[in-house]
Amino acid sequence: MPQENKSAIVTASGAIPEGTRGVLDGDAGRLLASAALIGAGALVEPELLGGALLGAGIMYGLPIAGRILRAAATTVVRLGYSAASSVGGVVSEARHQVEGIVADAKSGYQRSETEH
Repeated sequence: MPQENKSAIVTASGAIPEGTRGVLDGDAGRLLASAALIGAGALVEPELLGGALLGAGIMYGLPIAGRILRAAATTVVRLGYSAASSVGGVVSEARHQVEGIVADAKSGYQRSETEH
């Protein structure tokens, strides 16, 4: 019995051979369909190829850019939160030092007033 050629996506009977299922699922299927439509459109109107490629690039590029921007924004917010937390500690320490200086100045002033 001759071996079945699984490199073709659709056989002569129109069935999808075992082992190739899943090839057209999800993003790969949409990408393949978009490429086929762009190719067909380029055959009919070659001057529209640039616009079609730009549109496809935007359509498939925006989700990727969104994931990258989300990761970058998360990192920036995390760094900002860390910086705010650190600044809060520094401000708290500075406040305690200023309160100590004010207390020393007040006690020095009260001592000088009682001596006069």
